[in-house]
Amino acid sequence: MRRSLSLALRLLVLCAAALSAGCAPGGAFTLPNDPMVGKAAPPFTFHSVHKRGFPSSNFRGKTLVLIFIRPGQPELEALLRELERLHRLPSYSAVQFAVMSPEDDPLTEPYWIGLKNDLPVLLDFANVAGKFSAGPLPMVVVLDYRGIVRLRLDGFVGDQFQPRLDAVEKLIRRLESERSRPAGGS
Repeated sequence: MRRSLSLALRLLVLCAAALSAGCAPGGAFTLPNDPMVGKAAPPFTFHSVHKRGFPSSNFRGKTLVLIFIRPGQPELEALLRELERLHRLPSYSAVQFAVMSPEDDPLTEPYWIGLKNDLPVLLDFANVAGKFSAGPLPMVVVLDYRGIVRLRLDGFVGDQFQPRLDAVEKLIRRLESERSRPAGGS
């Protein structure tokens, strides 16, 4: 009895610590009690800087990483450099990264020109961000190859930067492994 009570108490302490750190099952940081995770992503249409519109359904079969940003945020360049590094890895060839920044922000265009980032920049920020209930920016949303929201993270600043980035990378690796597994394989 004492042993099971001791074990239950240790588990309770670990769960409380994980919740206070914003840690979800599997070690990935996510918004607490996030109602979107595990559900189909809402449909939306991207509008590229060339004003072409294309539906989110175009990305079925690919892991989609949406990065919601506001130019000039702390550590934003480091986040974008790391995501761009992932974007270039051959093992992530089927992953689509898309950066969304407010098109009405006067810093947006000069910021992107100065950064020389090759991640696709997409407009219609307010509409898409609203569908994902975007909180504090920068925020990263990961959709799996079936269009299911698997992760929503914000707070890529300070001491939270690296653990959150590691959680995103770990999830992408897992999703790519699942996607490339033959049907019926385990």
